[in-house]
Amino acid sequence: MRVTAALPLIVLSTASVGNALSLHRRDAPAVLAAPLQRRQGGVLSRRDTSPVDVPIFNHQNGSYWMNLTLGSPPQNFTLALDTGSSDLWVIGGSKQAYNVYDSGASSSYKALDLPYNATYADGTTALGTYATDKLGLGDTTVKDFQFIVVNQTSSDVGIAGIGYNISTYEAQHLGKTYNNLPYALVASGITKSAAYSLWMDDSAAASGTIMFGGVNKARYVGELQTLPVVPVYNRYYSLALALTEVIVTTGHSKSSTTNLPLAVSLDTGSSWSSLPEDLFKDILGALNGTYDDKNRAAYVSCDLIKTDYNVTFSFSGAKIDVGLNQLVFAATEAGWPANACILGLTPSQPGINILGDTFLRNAYVVYDLENNEISLANTNFNPGKDDILEIGVGADAVPGATLVPSAVSTATGNGVQTATTGIASATGSTTTGGSAKSTGASSGMAALPTGNAKHLLSGLAGAGLLLMI
Repeated sequence: MRVTAALPLIVLSTASVGNALSLHRRDAPAVLAAPLQRRQGGVLSRRDTSPVDVPIFNHQNGSYWMNLTLGSPPQNFTLALDTGSSDLWVIGGSKQAYNVYDSGASSSYKALDLPYNATYADGTTALGTYATDKLGLGDTTVKDFQFIVVNQTSSDVGIAGIGYNISTYEAQHLGKTYNNLPYALVASGITKSAAYSLWMDDSAAASGTIMFGGVNKARYVGELQTLPVVPVYNRYYSLALALTEVIVTTGHSKSSTTNLPLAVSLDTGSSWSSLPEDLFKDILGALNGTYDDKNRAAYVSCDLIKTDYNVTFSFSGAKIDVGLNQLVFAATEAGWPANACILGLTPSQPGINILGDTFLRNAYVVYDLENNEISLANTNFNPGKDDILEIGVGADAVPGATLVPSAVSTATGNGVQTATTGIASATGSTTTGGSAKSTGASSGMAALPTGNAKHLLSGLAGAGLLLMI
């Protein structure tokens, strides 16, 4: 996914997988952790983990970038990490070009007769074919890893999608599910479950961490609370939760439930967060801000950065506090008002509701694809010694997490968007995929893009959804 801010991720420490219970603490748990680093973009002015093996860098356009290798011998790549899409693709071409995959130089490359044809909301296209090769992530390798070699694209960087495997292009358009990155790590015996945790640190930090197959208890404060992923047409396509309340606390508190509950995607690929216009206006009004249509930016007083005010996002009672010092940024773009500060929140397009980096920096998030659940806690900006536990298998697999009672599992948005790609057109019909446990569906797109992101229009075509890259 492409966006306006910058932040990276990763940590890698691997061990053979045994038959440990979900809550079993092991000296060498089967987890894959990767440090992530953050680089400033041109719009945001703010001060700047590299745990172990695979750093991710936040590029100038705001994406989280992850380093990995493909091929034998290994070829190095830096890819945008995206929880809002599911395929991993690299740009193919001549040898010795930066970030370009040379299939002819790899002895382990195998071509697959499967096309890939993705279109983004801004007009960017990615056309190529599926293949397999050896993947290197930190100290870990995965043989015969399936990915896409893109030969025609206007993008200058590939994508590492880590969403549901039923949301890959192949699953949605060619009717076959394969093991994308989270599932491939399980199939290779590196992790026990297709689950991972995310810690971004604060807006001044240069790094963060994504940990596949594990939870680091040192990285959050309070209780880790588990919520159901919101299904779309009774199936799970995107990593979204039902937002039930927003509370703005300044000198006093103001609660808003406008357009709520609402399906919102927790997406690493978006620097900003985007909410329906009425809800956005409620928040902006509580902060005495104004919206500039020309610059598509919300301006607020820079004095808010120095306060202890916050915006609290509630998910059936599980609350994440976002301090305004994490949500308000000095505007440095040419042509913007002098001494202005902007709010890291925008009005969303119909159905495209996102909680991006401005939210995720304040939350410790565990994405459990196996159980269709997301666990949340407030982030610990000053963590001590690592306390890593392995995510197990089966129900209650996330160690230390508590299920939120009577949590909302369905939500509506502002309507279903449709899009057309090279092979299939988007309709409201149901496509193949895992059935949802709960009844009801969300007419809001949980996995859709925000203003500056590139949004993939292919993956959820059958369900009328747009994927984000």
